[in-house]
Amino acid sequence: MPKIHDVKAFKLTYCLSKCSVAEMLHEELARENTDMIGRKALKFGGVALASALLAGCSLLGGGEPREVEPDSVILGVNFVGVYVDDVDAAEAYYGNSVATEVVDAPALETTGILAAFGANGPTAEDGADASAAGNELIARLIRSSNAQLLLMTSANRSEVGAQMSAVPVNGTGIAHVCFQVARETNAYSRMRDAGATPVGADELIHLNPKNPVYYGYLADPHGIVTEIEEVDIAALDLPEPPTNQYRIRHVSLATSNLDGLIDFYSAFLGGQEPRHVGSWFPISADTIDQVSGLKDVEVEMAWFQIRNLELEIFQYHSHLPERPAEPRPLDAAGYNMIVLDVSDLDAARQRLVDAGGELVAGPESFAGGQAIFGRDPDGNLLVLHKTADSSPFSAKNFADNGTK
Repeated sequence: MPKIHDVKAFKLTYCLSKCSVAEMLHEELARENTDMIGRKALKFGGVALASALLAGCSLLGGGEPREVEPDSVILGVNFVGVYVDDVDAAEAYYGNSVATEVVDAPALETTGILAAFGANGPTAEDGADASAAGNELIARLIRSSNAQLLLMTSANRSEVGAQMSAVPVNGTGIAHVCFQVARETNAYSRMRDAGATPVGADELIHLNPKNPVYYGYLADPHGIVTEIEEVDIAALDLPEPPTNQYRIRHVSLATSNLDGLIDFYSAFLGGQEPRHVGSWFPISADTIDQVSGLKDVEVEMAWFQIRNLELEIFQYHSHLPERPAEPRPLDAAGYNMIVLDVSDLDAARQRLVDAGGELVAGPESFAGGQAIFGRDPDGNLLVLHKTADSSPFSAKNFADNGTK
C-alpha cells in the first residue's frame, strides 16, 4: 500500500470527491517509485535494479516492491497450465506475439488426476498423429525469460469442459497471465495480429503519465485473457536496462473474497505480507474501465511474490462474480493450474491444509516428479510439485529469477 502521510486529510478528500482518488493514488505511487529509484540504486546494481523497478509497474503500481525473504518450502512457480483447443496454434500465438520458446519436455502421463484424459482416445491404428497416439493428453511447454506455461489439450474432452467459457477478467478463477514487455516490441499489436481481441479499449491505456507503462487485456479466439504491459524502458532512465525484453509479470486470480485469499496465501507462503491497494476503499477510474472493459469499475488488488513469478489477486467490488458450485474441470478453456516448486511435499501439504486449503489427490507421478494436488478457498487448483532441479519443468531453470 502506498504511504499516505496525512490519513485524515486523505480520507476527507475522498469523501468530498471520490473521482479524484485514483489520480491521488497515482501521484502517491509516482512519488513512491521516484523515491524507490534512489533507495534501490544504493542497494542494487544493473539488472537487479531494473528488475526491482519494473516490479512496480503493474496495474496501479501496487506500491513499492519489497524484498521477500526466500521461502524454505515454496520455492517458485514451475509453470501455469493452460487448456487450449489446438496446441500448435497456441504455440504460434504466444511465440509470434510475446516471443515464448518451446522447451523439450517429457510427455505427461495420463495417470492419477490426469487419468480422465487417457481413456478411449485415438490410437496409431486410427490414423492419429504419433504425438497423440497412446497419450491423449497432448502438452507442450513454452518458456519466457522467468516463467513458463504448459499448453495442453485432449482428444477426450469432457462435455462439461467443452461447454465452459474461459474465466472472465472479474473471475472467479485464474483470470489471466500478464506479459511485461519492452514498448518497442509492439507485443500488443502483434498479439492482435495473431488473432486476439481487445477486452477493453482498442489501444493500450496509459494509466499514469508519471509511470511509462501502457496496459491492455486481450482475449484469444477462445476467450483466454492475456494482459500486456508495455514499458517504455528509455523513459525509466535506468543505469542498465533489463537483459530481457519479455517476461511473465504475474498470474492473476480474480475473486469475490479477496480478504479470504490474502489470509490463505499469506499463511501458505510462510507468513508473507502482500502489497495491497484499495484496502481502505476500492479504486476507480475511467482508465481502469477502459483496460477491463467493464463500466464503473471499483477494484482492490494484492500481490505476493513467489520467487520467479508474482501472484496477483483482484477483486472487482463493482462486478462481484459468483463462485461456481463445482471446481472448473481441467479441460475447460483457459488457465487450469498453478504448479509450485516445493522442497518438501509433506511440509507443503501441511502448509496447504493449515492455511485452509483442500487436498484433492496425491502424492502421485506428475511432470517428471511427484505432486500433491490441492485447492485454495476459491477452488483454484494448486499443484505442489517436487522434481529434479535439472528437469525442464523446474523453476530453477531461471537464474536470478529470469534477470539473466
